[in-house]
Amino acid sequence: MFNTKLRLQNLLLLLAASLTLFIAGCKKDDEGTEQEQITKVIVHLTGTGGSTFNEEFEAEDPDGDGVWNTIPSLDIPANTTFNVHIHVYDGDEEIDAEIEEESNEHLFVYKVTGANLSIGELSTDGNGEPFGIDSKWTTGAASTGSVQIQLIHEPTDKNAVDPGGEVDFDVTFPVKVQ
Repeated sequence: MFNTKLRLQNLLLLLAASLTLFIAGCKKDDEGTEQEQITKVIVHLTGTGGSTFNEEFEAEDPDGDGVWNTIPSLDIPANTTFNVHIHVYDGDEEIDAEIEEESNEHLFVYKVTGANLSIGELSTDGNGEPFGIDSKWTTGAASTGSVQIQLIHEPTDKNAVDPGGEVDFDVTFPVKVQ
């Protein structure tokens, strides 16, 4: 009898632990809603000041696991300024509007390495803090390098070098300024 009771207690304990892990394993935000699975990021560059450059560069992660299957090179003209918008997709659904509605809880972070490219004039959230779905990019002389783009969810400090928070996506595009 004691053995059966002990087995039943162990089984219930195992069931409770499994249920807890299952519930905790679902990726939810603070409001209990499911997070998006980012499958595509498009960098849309539009030249300013008389430039006719207007191109989109699409990185794809079809299963949303953070391993980008396709990342094109951003081949862009030298000595040019661009208005840039980042398009974000969950499957076939563009979710820019949803991210913009939650701009206080998101931050686009840009890190340029090697390329003669500067990024500034980030769009702001409802509190006047950096948001960055829209920005201005300026190229200098011909060069090569990369630009890393991250979308941070619930950053702890939007003005810090390391803003904290959870990374919704992280993709690095090769850059060729020509």
